[in-house]
Amino acid sequence: MKSLWGQGSRYLRVRRSVDVSPRFARAMLVAVVALVALIFIAGDVGLWRLWSAQRDMAQIKARIAELETRNALLDAEIARLQSDAFAIEKVAREKYGYLREGDRVYRIVTPEALPEKAPDRRSALDRSGRKP
Repeated sequence: MKSLWGQGSRYLRVRRSVDVSPRFARAMLVAVVALVALIFIAGDVGLWRLWSAQRDMAQIKARIAELETRNALLDAEIARLQSDAFAIEKVAREKYGYLREGDRVYRIVTPEALPEKAPDRRSALDRSGRKP
């Protein structure tokens, strides 16, 4: 194969420079840097998603700690209910409304809790002799 440089000016390679204005070059550089920054911040593995994942992880860790505390309290209640008859009775009375034989239940009704009476009807508890 023959060299193109040694054959005279006829085969000499001439490099032509591309004239680019400095404003255009600066604008292209700014555009490329902005694109890289956008990808770095908002891309699939960008900073925005990293911060979001860290925030979600902190919330999940807080929820796990809360559930572990609640689990420990429930384990203690289970142990107490398995060994203490008084605790079983307390739960039966308060939660399920059970009564012992001979217990009396008193219901205290405040005036705000009473329903409005119709003016023409008498209550079953009204012992007065007045008729409406």
